[in-house]
Amino acid sequence: MNRTVWFGLAAALGGVAVGTFIALRSAGEVAAPPPSAQVVADIRPPEATFDPVFEPCAHCHQIGRGARSATGPILQGLANRKAGTLPSYPFSPAMQASGLTWDAATLDRFIAAPQAVVPGTRMIYAGMDDVERRKALVEFILKAGSGS
Repeated sequence: MNRTVWFGLAAALGGVAVGTFIALRSAGEVAAPPPSAQVVADIRPPEATFDPVFEPCAHCHQIGRGARSATGPILQGLANRKAGTLPSYPFSPAMQASGLTWDAATLDRFIAAPQAVVPGTRMIYAGMDDVERRKALVEFILKAGSGS
């Protein structure tokens, strides 16, 4: 029996994902990868994600043109979005049922105390007490996240 099994490996090198595929045949020999198997993709988050004001969020979220969901959903285009509705992100049932629409006031309350505003949210962040820092963060999210 001459069966080929493909294994895919990926490594992040300097912000670039390099896909490597190894084929193991039943006899133990290594086969060459198919031409379409070599993949190189830029996985660096958008520049806005690295802004110092966004630091409390950047561990889980991305913002700016080209943002992708990570541990948390992207915050690009957040203004006036209904909470828990970003396609392809697995929000908690609590977030989906929250009835929130993201605006400055709602975002401010949520960042201050996520679990108090949406009990059962999957967001594991204790909250931000500093009113001025929170205000700057809300303004940043709404401004940086408004471009497409």
